[in-house]
Amino acid sequence: MKDAIRPNRTGIARALLSCATIALVATGAQAQERNLALGSVSSSSGVYPFAVAIAAVISDADNGLNVTTVEGGGGFDHARLMRQNVVDFSVSGSPAVVNAVTTGTGAFETDGAWDGPRLMFMRNINVTRIYVRQDEAAAAGISQWSDLAGKTVIPGTPGTRDMDRMIGANELLGTGIVMIPAALEDANSRLAERRVSAVVKGSPNDRFDPAMQAVHFSTPLTVIGFSAEEAAKIQAEDQLNTFIATPAGGIRDLPDAGPMMEMSSPVMVMSSANLSQDIGYSMAVAVVEGWGTIGESFPAAASVHPINDVISQIPDIAGLYLHAGVVQYAIENGIEVPERLIPPEYVAAN
Repeated sequence: MKDAIRPNRTGIARALLSCATIALVATGAQAQERNLALGSVSSSSGVYPFAVAIAAVISDADNGLNVTTVEGGGGFDHARLMRQNVVDFSVSGSPAVVNAVTTGTGAFETDGAWDGPRLMFMRNINVTRIYVRQDEAAAAGISQWSDLAGKTVIPGTPGTRDMDRMIGANELLGTGIVMIPAALEDANSRLAERRVSAVVKGSPNDRFDPAMQAVHFSTPLTVIGFSAEEAAKIQAEDQLNTFIATPAGGIRDLPDAGPMMEMSSPVMVMSSANLSQDIGYSMAVAVVEGWGTIGESFPAAASVHPINDVISQIPDIAGLYLHAGVVQYAIENGIEVPERLIPPEYVAAN
């Protein structure tokens, strides 16, 4: 009779330990995975590629995060969904939206104040751009806002924020510009026919608005802005009336224009304070590393920095905070974060 085969107890113990370790690792990896919902715009919107791109760079990073876009709605709709924990972040935030949400004013008045929204990354910056006929600018020496005194200008389409801001600036500064609101087609016709000196149109910060570029081909245009002193006086009256410094060569269609101060309309990614700091940090790493890819999908993002510019475009208003994870990333990478933007839930990394 052959000897019975005896099990190798040491080998079995090692195998069991190995299996247990694998199971623990797998369980830990599964526990670290997190599905995030991104409040997006409609798929027919020109902004939708940004939502798809930012979702992809976060999901593709080795961080256990999986992002699904939820189509439809704007900033206030997404704030409501964040408050209900239906979505985790949104592509349609801004300082103005967050201020209204945290104070329970404007479009959020019936909802009641909620201190949960946090700003994360810049999406793009639009400016309220002043387009002047190039020949008139040269003949009359029009190089800045104050030179438009006594001139006729179309401040924008009736009912737009661009128009309201320009009319307000004219009144506050006492410039004496004759302002005639008009629809874009009418405005551009008047500009071409020399019936007005300038037209105001919202535009990407680094290039002409497409409609104004079309005018430029037949009626050469230049761009002017405000002085630093004028901009400071306007913003002192309304902190949400933000400005951006457009450097010399900062407008690709007019490489000789600038520097100047232009009214800005920043659009940002916002999130909920319920989104943990470590997840926000992982998102920041992925977004900064993938910003080039995002810019290829949504060119308006290519001219801004996702974190540097979001910090520079948040006005000094109580209750406007960065997400804690973005603060952590910024500090670790030598980006200065004003104390007023650090949320109460931020925990300094060891």
